Amino acid sequence: MLANKAKERHWVEQAARHLGRDWIVRSERESPDFIVGEGTHQFGLEVSEVFTGTQSDAGSEMRRREAASQTRIDALRRAYQSRVQAPLRVQFVGDINPETLASVVPRLLAEDVASKPLGYHFVIDWKNGLRVHVTRAFRDEWFYVNDMAGFVDRKPMPKLEARVRQKAAKLRSYRENAGADIRLLLVANRYQNSGKLLLNQDEPSPDLCGFTIVYFFSFPESVAVFQ
Repeated sequence: MLANKAKERHWVEQAARHLGRDWIVRSERESPDFIVGEGTHQFGLEVSEVFTGTQSDAGSEMRRREAASQTRIDALRRAYQSRVQAPLRVQFVGDINPETLASVVPRLLAEDVASKPLGYHFVIDWKNGLRVHVTRAFRDEWFYVNDMAGFVDRKPMPKLEARVRQKAAKLRSYRENAGADIRLLLVANRYQNSGKLLLNQDEPSPDLCGFTIVYFFSFPESVAVFQ
């Protein structure tokens, strides 16, 4: 929960930067997610991520697959860091099956990357179709490239409208906790395939369903404002 709230707060701060607004997060909560101050005024801000691809009652199937892949990779990172404190940029490309992944940490240890200078790079290749690019870096970045290079949905408005309607069902609770001015920040994380949503500039405004303002943040590039 704490990691998720920190991610949401980061999105709020970045959205404010894009909009040129002097937003101050005054408190974190759950309904809505934040109380935000702007000068002498304050408003409630609910933050919600939106996804492309097939959706079910449990959410985005693509996002679940991405999360599962990243969980496996994070486990490898922790296993390596328990042995060696050397920041690495590790990019996985291809088939990340458990049998192949089990040999990644031994290969990194055998290469003795920690003793190499910043920028040192090498590639691990397996015949089953997995390739791992490893670079001695300033900070750790371990990720699955296949989850970051995909199709961009340029007609996401139906997905945005559906999320606005879903969140509007909680407006009474939001207003009881944060006052009359309740806003919604929808975020599509375009670093992931599941978040590759981009609005055309001529898109009409959606039904705000009672929200004062709805922001759509195609992270990290742009923020559209509907009011």
